[in-house]
Amino acid sequence: MSQKFTSTIAGASIFISLLGLFSRGLGFVREMIFANNFGLETEFDLYLVGAVLPITINNILLFIGQNYFVPGFQRINSSDTQCAQKYYKQSFISFVGIGIFIAILLYFSSEFIINLYMHSASQTNKDTAVKIFKIFLLTIPFSAGVSIFSAFLQTIKEFKHPAISFLFLNISIIVLLLLFTDSFGILIIPIGYALGTLLQFTYLFIKSNKFVRLNLLEGAKENNSSMSLFSSTLFIIILIESISQLYSIFDRYFYGEISAGGIASLNYGLIVWFLPVSIFSISLATVVFPIISKTINDSSNEEIEKIYNESISMNIFIFIPLAFILFFYGDIIIKIFFERGKFDHESTAMTFGVLKFYSISLVFYSAYTVFNKIFYSINQVKLLLLITISGLLIKLVFNFILIDLQQDGLALSSSLSYIFFFFVSYLILNVKLNIRNRMLFIKDFTANSVNCFVSLVCVKVISDIININSILQLIFIVILFICFYLLNSILIQHSSMTIVRRVFENMNLVNKIKTI
Repeated sequence: MSQKFTSTIAGASIFISLLGLFSRGLGFVREMIFANNFGLETEFDLYLVGAVLPITINNILLFIGQNYFVPGFQRINSSDTQCAQKYYKQSFISFVGIGIFIAILLYFSSEFIINLYMHSASQTNKDTAVKIFKIFLLTIPFSAGVSIFSAFLQTIKEFKHPAISFLFLNISIIVLLLLFTDSFGILIIPIGYALGTLLQFTYLFIKSNKFVRLNLLEGAKENNSSMSLFSSTLFIIILIESISQLYSIFDRYFYGEISAGGIASLNYGLIVWFLPVSIFSISLATVVFPIISKTINDSSNEEIEKIYNESISMNIFIFIPLAFILFFYGDIIIKIFFERGKFDHESTAMTFGVLKFYSISLVFYSAYTVFNKIFYSINQVKLLLLITISGLLIKLVFNFILIDLQQDGLALSSSLSYIFFFFVSYLILNVKLNIRNRMLFIKDFTANSVNCFVSLVCVKVISDIININSILQLIFIVILFICFYLLNSILIQHSSMTIVRRVFENMNLVNKIKTI
């Protein structure tokens, strides 16, 4: 791809989204196999309880790697390339060392930790959860290395390799599920995850080594004073990313207070809700982070506001119709992807109830993923920590208040927390970045919401005439809703359409140049 195309925020986001789409699709296939083989049965709940802490730690390490490494590397590399390479090597050694320490500590605490979640469960179920927990612990050191490799490759704009690396993770799990589920039961999931993480680590190591050769002995001996420049904020970053990953752990605490399959329905609902975020919004945030970090270093206020506004416009344009689809037609998506094998009609209904409550926060959370990166770029980690702690307290309080709604209440408490994250971050960043157009979100949100309601009414009229009663017809209605939404956006000449058109005009120009 040409630098001119990927240098724009929207263009690079589309590029990364397309690269990651196949990987996300495989991840969804993996979840479909989970649903078919295990449904909402107790065995799958045990997997979710046993896996939650190690996977949470892996996610924390991934985000810490990005948020700690990218701004630091950009600042150092702008003045001293050799020093930046030393910073990369020392970051890798430090992260993997921390990962090993955490894995060993948790291994010897495994039975105590599982008992905290499953104090009322049978010993057999506890033993199964402990086995799952211990297998997942093997992945923590390798995930720590993956986090630094990924952050380094993103910093040098090699975005495709981290996206490709996730293929190994999903393919390993899928292949082992298909071949060995009957032999190993639920244990085959953590085994596949461990194998995939090892392959992911190996692939990223090879790709990173092409740009900077990683000599661990040399990196350990070097004394890079630049590391100390960021040590004061590293602890805050660790707190932020650790706290933000506690939501699933808090929900697992209510394992004994909600109906059987409730934890599993939260998992499947969150997967459907998070799929568009992982494809579009996280891709956008991945692109924005290094670009806005460099822009801030260059003190380009006009360019910062342009990046900020385009990020908001693109998020709203994409995610409001997706939120409508999940809220009104989410059961169709669940039926198509999950309703087979042990995942029956009742499982679909339970998961759809959860998905509705998640969907109300989709557009807010998608925008916040970008805001989160901007806070790191402008060195406002202390403010971000306060926001994160406040949001977590909201989640925790509403978990207890809404538990009478069972798993639906846990999903709603998460959405309320995400909405809080967005509005507080939006107000603060408008001030910190000296944004002149502070009504952009309200205007775009209102315009796109009205567009969605109009499109929904049009689709409703058509569906009443056709008398919809089959899955294919329901899919057609969803596609029709999207078509109405896009057509209305073109007719009113919404700003997001201008951004998208500019991206593809740049891409066409690149193709013409290549043919000359």
